[in-house]
Amino acid sequence: MLNVELTDDVRQYAIKQVTIKNFGNRSAGFNGTREQQYTGIVGECVIYKLLNRDLPSYDSGALIEDIIINDKKVDIKTMARTVDMKDNYVHNFVGYQKDRPFDIILGVSINKTKGVVQICGWLNKKNFLEKALFFEQGTTRTRTNGTSFITRAPLYELFNHQLNAINTVEDLKNIK
Repeated sequence: MLNVELTDDVRQYAIKQVTIKNFGNRSAGFNGTREQQYTGIVGECVIYKLLNRDLPSYDSGALIEDIIINDKKVDIKTMARTVDMKDNYVHNFVGYQKDRPFDIILGVSINKTKGVVQICGWLNKKNFLEKALFFEQGTTRTRTNGTSFITRAPLYELFNHQLNAINTVEDLKNIK
């Protein structure tokens, strides 16, 4: 896993973006709170910076694909936590997005307590959906710490250890 310090410029950019526009406009619902939208923007911006690209422009709203790496459309899925990512933790993917035109899912985790963005790994969309556990909307999910929640949308969960690991910037650049 590649750990990157969350910088103030990325924080401020993400705050600005979710302040001036609502990225949650899915017709099927489950649009995410402002905090969840902020988390997603942070994940995208950190990836752009690691690849030495300008921060993404959200002038027309959410991006069609989050980023293109080696001619592959990559969907960056970022979750906020209060702890470091572990192999038995999951990356979530909302089922309403499965038909979007992208090739790869990139799992990112933010440790809000430490201010660290963890670039976990990637998997092509087909393999992600095949390997992931699927839960219908309304299913009660119990976390490893004993807390639970009810899914508000169809949900795919993939364990972190099932991803192709990213340990360096070169690993990120070589996604294919």
